[in-house]
Amino acid sequence: MQLKRQSEIAINILAVCAGNPEKKFPAQLLADKVGATKDHAHQVIALLVRHGFLRSERGPGGGVRLAMDPDKIKLVDVLRITQPNLEGKPKEDPAAASPNGQALLDTIVAAASSFFVRLLDRFTIADLVAPMDADQAASVHSLLMAAPAEPPPPSPPSGAARLARGRGATRARAALSRAGTA
Repeated sequence: MQLKRQSEIAINILAVCAGNPEKKFPAQLLADKVGATKDHAHQVIALLVRHGFLRSERGPGGGVRLAMDPDKIKLVDVLRITQPNLEGKPKEDPAAASPNGQALLDTIVAAASSFFVRLLDRFTIADLVAPMDADQAASVHSLLMAAPAEPPPPSPPSGAARLARGRGATRARAALSRAGTA
C-alpha cells in the first residue's frame, strides 16, 4: 500500500505540531518542515482544521497547533480523511469478473487493504514523535512483522489452484463463493 502525498504531508504536519504542542506554526514554516509547497500545505492544513485535528488562529502571531492530544490522533483516522478509498472492498458479484482470476485478485487486494487499516489503527501521532531506542525499534519491527491481529481468513478450497492454472475457473469461482472468501 502506498500513501498519497497529501497523507504524508498531513501526518508530518501533525507530527511537527505534536513535537512542540505549545507553539503556533505558520503554514509556511510547516510547509518547509515537511517538504511541501505553501499551497499544498494550506490545503492539507484546512482539511486537518475542518476535521478537528488542528486549531487555526489568524492574524499576527497566529498559526496552527494541535486541537487534541497526539495520543488520540490515530494514523488510520488521518488517512481516512486524506485517502477516502483507503479501505478496499471486494466486488459484490465475483461471478461477473473476467475469467482470468480478477475476482480472486480483488479479494486479495481488499484483504491486504483491510490489514493495512487494522495495522494503522494501532498507531498514533504520539508514537511518531516519541523517542525510541534500538530495543524499542526492534520491538516495533517485530510487532509489524507479526501475524495480523485477527485470524486470517480460511484458506481457499483446492479449486483455487485450478483457477490459478486457468482450468476449471468456473468451478473454482463457485467454490470460493461457497466458502465465503470471494
